[in-house]
Amino acid sequence: MNKEELLNLLDTLKLPKTEYYILSSGSMLLYGLREIAGDLDLCVSNELFEQLKEKYNLKESDKNECGFYHISKEIEIVPNSKENFKMEYKDGYPVESLKTILAFKEKRNAPKDQKDIENIKKYLKENNN
Repeated sequence: MNKEELLNLLDTLKLPKTEYYILSSGSMLLYGLREIAGDLDLCVSNELFEQLKEKYNLKESDKNECGFYHISKEIEIVPNSKENFKMEYKDGYPVESLKTILAFKEKRNAPKDQKDIENIKKYLKENNN
């Protein structure tokens, strides 16, 4: 999905912006470092997760090997304590910080991450981060 599609999908959820942030490829999409994202991954506060768990009838069996819950074909969520949020705002939306994404991708160092690593480093250098 492109940026407009991702934001439209996100807006349909009507989530409070202080209780979640957009992860990885979605975050990079908002920064213009990606053209498309395969899905929408969100980190949500434990409090919001409890509400979503009830709304979408989530069970442990809905969780994948990375700890994400599928709430739809296009949306995955992972709960976390708000004290551990590593986010910033881009275009008015809470997103995972590029430095956090970079650290994860460098540690994983998968071939599919190399272009993202290069693009994030270039962006951070150009924007003095």
